[in-house]
Amino acid sequence: MCLYLTTSKGLYKYNLKDNILIKIIGNWSKGLFKKPSKGFFGICLDNNKNQIITASRENFTIDKFYNKSTDLLLHFYDPINNRSVENVTIKNIYDVHQIFYHNKKIYLTDTGKNRVQVYNCETKKIDSFIDIGPDRKNYNHVNAIYVDKNRILIGLNNGNKENLKNAQIIEIIAKNITNNNLDAFNVGKIIELKDIFHTHDIEKIGDDYFFSASEDGNLVSLNQLSVIKKLPVWTRGITKSKDYIFVGKSGTASRKLRHTRYYDGMVSVLSRNDLNLVNELKIPKIGQLNDILYYECSK
Repeated sequence: MCLYLTTSKGLYKYNLKDNILIKIIGNWSKGLFKKPSKGFFGICLDNNKNQIITASRENFTIDKFYNKSTDLLLHFYDPINNRSVENVTIKNIYDVHQIFYHNKKIYLTDTGKNRVQVYNCETKKIDSFIDIGPDRKNYNHVNAIYVDKNRILIGLNNGNKENLKNAQIIEIIAKNITNNNLDAFNVGKIIELKDIFHTHDIEKIGDDYFFSASEDGNLVSLNQLSVIKKLPVWTRGITKSKDYIFVGKSGTASRKLRHTRYYDGMVSVLSRNDLNLVNELKIPKIGQLNDILYYECSK
């Protein structure tokens, strides 16, 4: 039983049985004299559970009007044989957050451009976009995505200086998708998350969907539209096993400092039955913890 964690300092594996933390891919992984990545963020598992896919933020393209990441690397990792399989560069995608694999496509939150880009794993190209409104700037801080055969859920954090209001989720019913490029505001339903702010993550738990209100340290249920568990502040990253729910946490600091090795992360382990706290796992010297993925590893 393992957790894969994306952090400021790279991709890590935490063995839950032996309590051992191993760095799998570092943020200096591109070779000598190359600039480090700006951290690893989204992580997902392909439908066959043979590959873990994670996204690191990069700056291959210079944009003098945007001081954050402008591109990404998709890292395809084989957890069975413990080896990297492939890296794919995707340019013109700003500040990726959560990613999601469904039906040979990877849905990538393009936060800085207020949209979702859809990467086709067969053609190895971006083949469609889901826009959030007409403007390609960080207006809604799009940072969470979930996809299945029936629906797409897109999380709008809405917590940036241009649009400070409660968070929202857009639900798009699959049968309403009639072409490759669409505006979610035109075809989706907006779910208002009243008095819930600064959200990350969408994780399906049974017949519900959980997300985190990071700044307040709250775990929130979409079905109930309310807080169901209070946790330490700055929650980020949710995954589950058959018996447990795992919720990540980062240290609190300025944006610059919290990405340094001087900050630890933590994972709260909750019982799926009653959400009681079972354990707290310290993840040392990783900077910011961005996302987590449970995987049934053998070692």
